Amino acid sequence: MLLKRLALVKLLYKGGLELSQQAGPSACFSILSFHDSIEMFLKLVCQHRNIKSDKFDFIEYWNSIPDLTLKESCNALNERRKNIKHRGLLLDRSEIDSSRVTTKEFFEQNTFKQFGVQFNEVSLLTLVTYPTVRGFLEEASNYLKDEKNQESVGSAAIAFDELLTVYEESKHEGYNSPFFFGKSLEFNSSFFMGVKDREMAGFIDNVKKSIEEMSRAIKIVSMGLDYKRFIKFDILTPHVTKFIGGSRHLSEGWRIKKLTQANCQFCIDFVVDCAIKLQDFDFSIGELFEPQEPHAH
Repeated sequence: MLLKRLALVKLLYKGGLELSQQAGPSACFSILSFHDSIEMFLKLVCQHRNIKSDKFDFIEYWNSIPDLTLKESCNALNERRKNIKHRGLLLDRSEIDSSRVTTKEFFEQNTFKQFGVQFNEVSLLTLVTYPTVRGFLEEASNYLKDEKNQESVGSAAIAFDELLTVYEESKHEGYNSPFFFGKSLEFNSSFFMGVKDREMAGFIDNVKKSIEEMSRAIKIVSMGLDYKRFIKFDILTPHVTKFIGGSRHLSEGWRIKKLTQANCQFCIDFVVDCAIKLQDFDFSIGELFEPQEPHAH
């Protein structure tokens, strides 16, 4: 339970990180996420130490937990939060950057001290409730630790394909899937159809590719996932082909790409974020209705 609570803190912190890297004024809102993540951490420390903190002001935590560090820096972060939230003031880039550094250092200095675990070892995978998806993500993370970057993104690609499959499968028990946007055209290319005319073959293949791309884009958007981030994920990962029976094949061409550790981590994080988003509103069609009474003969 403790690691899951710390994972929630880290999720909130990550949201602040992403906002802080934006170029527009919305980057200012990263301050709110940074502040909230620290405050969530502080409340967790109090619960862990049996300290009653219901009426604490933000800075009072340091008075009751003397071994906490960065009191003055966090107080400055709190003032920036007040400026943007209560006074409607925009912050400049230096204040956003300073807040990002403060929050990072706060967690790095205090997580092990309070809970005996390093902040960089807190895994968001504990928040993924789909067991098979989490299994592939753990595989991707282990590959990344061993610096097997290609294998890592391969497992991340399978994890994403599994996530979409698991989520969609619970939505069509006896019904057409609401995320069905056309049958697979995997084997409907001109080659498999035996078309000899080059012009006609090119036309068929272009139509096939266009329909496949549109169907995939509509599915991603209809599930409420971030399509712009998906594009980056899609570029970094191999194409996954799923066969009857459930086995999967990864395209070979992607193996020639040189992948950085940061981009591999992005792929894992993207799947985790998508899983959390889908979990926030998940349901099974079979659970929406009361079971019908059997008809009497």
